[in-house]
Formats: sequence, structure tokens, C-alpha cells
Amino acid sequence: MRVVAVVLLAVGGAGTCACLVVRTLYLLHMLQLEEYSARALVRWSTGHARRLVANLGVDLLAIAGLMALVFCPDSFRSLWVAGCVAALLGIVGFVMEWRLTRRTPAKKPLVMTGRAWRLLVSTMVVDGGLVVVGWCHSAPTGSAVLGILPLAAPAVLLVGRMLVEPVEALIRRWFIRDAQRILEQYDPIVIGVTGSYGKTSTKYFIEQLVQSHYRVLKTPASYNTAMGITRTIREQLRPEHEVFVVELAENEPGGFAHLLEIVPCDISVVTSVGIQHFEEFGSTDAIERTMKDFVTMPQSGKTVVLNGNDALLARVCSVQGKTLIRVCTDASDTTSQLCADKVVVRPEGLAFEVRDTAEQEDYQFTTGVLGRYNVVNVLLALAVARRLDVPWKDLQAGVSLLQSPPHRLEVLATSPGVRVIDDAFNANPVGFAMAMEVLASFPPRRILVTPGLVSLGKLEEEANRDAGMQAGRVADLVVLVGVRHTQPLRDGLIAAGFPEEAIVSVHSLDEVTRLIGEIVRPGDTVLFENDLPETYNE
Repeated sequence: MRVVAVVLLAVGGAGTCACLVVRTLYLLHMLQLEEYSARALVRWSTGHARRLVANLGVDLLAIAGLMALVFCPDSFRSLWVAGCVAALLGIVGFVMEWRLTRRTPAKKPLVMTGRAWRLLVSTMVVDGGLVVVGWCHSAPTGSAVLGILPLAAPAVLLVGRMLVEPVEALIRRWFIRDAQRILEQYDPIVIGVTGSYGKTSTKYFIEQLVQSHYRVLKTPASYNTAMGITRTIREQLRPEHEVFVVELAENEPGGFAHLLEIVPCDISVVTSVGIQHFEEFGSTDAIERTMKDFVTMPQSGKTVVLNGNDALLARVCSVQGKTLIRVCTDASDTTSQLCADKVVVRPEGLAFEVRDTAEQEDYQFTTGVLGRYNVVNVLLALAVARRLDVPWKDLQAGVSLLQSPPHRLEVLATSPGVRVIDDAFNANPVGFAMAMEVLASFPPRRILVTPGLVSLGKLEEEANRDAGMQAGRVADLVVLVGVRHTQPLRDGLIAAGFPEEAIVSVHSLDEVTRLIGEIVRPGDTVLFENDLPETYNE
């Protein structure tokens, strides 16, 4: 029977350790969503302390199970009791923790890449070392060490990250050198697209307009960091690709110098300069300085296409050794090479006229793409295509067939009579304002579903209040996803005179799905504006 009691103790230990693994996987998921940034995980942990203790009962079970293993029973009976308690608490704790992490399907689940596996193993080694230290000490010391493990999981994960970081740095350097070798060998025309807003849409438009004359590869989705670009080159770039369109993150660690070292550009596009990612940069001056530096960098290419509507970019007059091409939507602007005029915003898309100031010719365009601001993104893509000698006639046909990137003012097919607009990935103040204009073009009833804007640092509250006031002038019903972080949105709605009874607050997208199924009726337009990752779940 003593053997059975020892086995029960072992089961208890295994259960509590499994509980730690589940908690570590949850935190690893958060770290992966934050692109493995230690600073971002610390910020998340500080702001979501309540979620670190997902359920007090779970943590107490894990702590009690571990403590049962530390105290050394001095008799068979106490050994048997300790074994039963440890086994029960360990198993129940594990099951409860597992159910908590699985109660809501992840919008972007944890992907166990090689890096994730290495980080998990490193973290569990640290956990194992702490367990051994606790086991080897007296009961009070051991229980103190082991008891805090579930609550100390974020700190342990960061220690594991620190230990494995030298290995990750070596792996990253090897991948980058290999990508540089491939890019130099195939030598495509590289078109870099950056900016605070509009990068992904402009990248998609460039690919669609140029592919009638060139074999084109673009970085997929929002692959705009060093490792995302490196992965695209190593896995997808082929000798037949003549043009490589690459999105460049303005907030990448190491800055543009690091990105352009990997992928030097022939032509660059700067879509805008704004407050998105203010949280990472810390000030508008830093954002503006970063964008201006990009234009002057030799590796940003000999041709740089700029959004002339942007006040900062309009002040960039000339750069030695570079050709600057501007586009704008102001017909009176004499400094821009392409100007759009007579813009018409309709529920079915856009119509506008483009004047080529060099040729003194006007060209008519229509497109199914939604949103007035997308006229600028189309103009930027047109400027690149013309630089690559794509004829205007082909560009008119190409623009008429343009499709928006997924989740950016994308109209979805749904039940008869109900229109759903997916703008989940357009999370910035400019994009929000554009979405409100699009929503206003449809007949009532207009339903807005949004968690608001993020990554704006100290400007976030004011930006969300302004967004709420814009929504209050357009929507008939607003569903706020989240209660605490959407309070500024609610304040803005009420300030705009929006009826409080037409504001509904929910905690998760799951609740939204159930709610929309109950309230939507034929003729409604439902706009999903922004969709925050699990790190923002309340």
C-alpha cells in the first residue's frame, strides 16, 4: 500500500506540473501575440494582473498540490492521506486550468514553431530547477518556493526567454544571411511599402496592378518584420519572380536600417505619417523623424513615392540622388505627379479622375474598393505601376478589378438582406474615420461592432473618444467589445448625443456572435471595426 501512496503523490506532482505547463502555454501564447517582446509581455502582465490569476481556485489547487509534495509524512497513514490529497488536487487543478484556457476559441491560436518549442523547453527547465531547489530544502522553504510557481509563471517565462535568446540570435542571423543570398541571386525589382497607415492595402494594390506585366511576389498578410520578410524570401521567392513587393514595419526593432539591410529597395512608397504605434515610439516627433530618415536612406531606393496629402511628407522637397514622386487628391496641387479629382463615394465602390501632370492627361477610374482614403492608396500603386511602364489603359482595367485585402472594408456574403463589412484589421484613427464614412453611405439600420483603437499610448483615450463621436453621428446601434477599455468610446458616443439604450457592451467576440444573431434583421448593415487579439480580452 505504501507503493500506492507514493504513486498517488507522483500523480499529484504530475498534475500540478501539468497545471504549470498549461499556464506557461497560455502565457507563451500572449508572448507570441506580442511578437516575443519581453517589454510587451511585462506591460501586458502589469495591465492584466487579474488574468494571471485566471481562477483563484485553480491557483490554490496548484499551490496546495505542490505543498503536499514538500511536507514529508512521518507515518504510513499520513503518507497515504498526503498522496490522496496531492493526486486529487493535482488532477482537479490541471483539468480546471485546461478548461479555463479552452473556454474561448482563440482568434489567432498559439503556433508551436521551432522558436516556441525552444522557449517552452527552456521555461520548463527553469521550472524544474525551482522544483528541485524546493524539494531539497526544508518544508517551509520548499513550500514557499513551489507555492509561488503558478503565480510566478510570467517571470519564469521571461527568464526562459533570456536563457534561449543567444540561440535565437544565432538562428535569426543564419536565416537573414540565407535570405540575403537568395535575394541577391534572383535580383528582382524590390518595391518597399511603409507608413503609419495603408501599408497592406497599398501593397495589395501594387501587386494587382503590376501583375499584368510582371511576375510578382508580395509578402503575405501583415508579414512586415525582419523575420516575416526573411521567411517569405526563403520559402516563396523563386527565380521567375521579377518584382518583389515587401511591406516594411516602421516599429521593427532595429528600425528601417535593419530591414533595408535585409531587403534593399529599388522603389519605396511611404503611405502616411501618423500616431499609430505611438505606444512603441513614445512621441509624434520620433515617428516623424523615423519616416523622414527612411526617405533619405540610400537603401530605400532611387525612387520614392510619397503621399502628398500628408503634411509631413509634403514638406520633403528633395533628396540628393533620389527621384521623389508625389500623389494627392488636391487638383490644385502643382507639386504632385498624379492628382485625383471628382471623387465619388458610393456603397458599391469609388469613382474618380486621375490627372497625370507630366503628360497633361486625365484618366477615369472606377473600382469596387470601399473608402475615400483608398483613393490615395490606389494613386500610390498607380505611381509605382507607371514607374514600371504599365500602360494607362491596362491600369484602368486593373483598377476596376481591384480587391481589398482581407479584413479591410471587405464586404462579405451573408444571409439574404444583411450586409456585413469586415474591417477588423484597419485599426487606426484614419481607418476608423474612413469606415464611418463608408457605413454612412448605406441605408439604416447601421450596426457598428468595435473594441476601439489601441497602441496609441497616452493618445489612446482621446482618440477613442473622438472615434465614439464619429460613430455616434453614423450608427444606429453600437456594440462595444470590452467594458473597461471601451469606456472612452462610450463617452464619445454619449457626447455626440447617441442614445445610451442603443449602446450594448459585451466581453468577447463570442458574445457578439450570439447577440448579432438575435438582433440583426433584413436590410441591416453590420460593420466589424477592429478585432483585438487575445491579449486585450477582459
